[in-house]
Amino acid sequence: MKIKTTLTIGLLGLCAAAVQAATPAPATGLTPVDMRGLWFLKNEQGAAKCAAYLGRKPVEPDPGALVISERQLQLWAENTQTTMFFVTDIQARRANTWRLQALVDVPPYEKPKVLETYVFELRQDELLWSKRRNDDQLPEQVDTEVFARCGY
Repeated sequence: MKIKTTLTIGLLGLCAAAVQAATPAPATGLTPVDMRGLWFLKNEQGAAKCAAYLGRKPVEPDPGALVISERQLQLWAENTQTTMFFVTDIQARRANTWRLQALVDVPPYEKPKVLETYVFELRQDELLWSKRRNDDQLPEQVDTEVFARCGY
């Protein structure tokens, strides 16, 4: 009887390990759904650009727009000089705050992409985007830009 119980417990342990091994790892590189969409800097100029965008059906957003999709971010600039951020990893830090790593591709797109790390915090319809500065001589070590959601 003891041997049968021991074998059953051992078999259950092996089954549990097999199920855990077969369970796919959570997807990385996917931006949270609440973060996705069209964003402009939270200021009067950004609000005007958002209103202009919503008032017409453009092919692409105005310069200064931040477009976040499932696996990439696009920061629109003049003359279609868009900076692309290809998400490689995203980790939740706390409620509505994520650490995001992305390969950054800047115009003229001929140089190798650079891996950078950012922190995003979502506060209702505000998105705070922070990046640590490389220049240690500055009093503040982090640059933060605040964006407002445009539309939905």
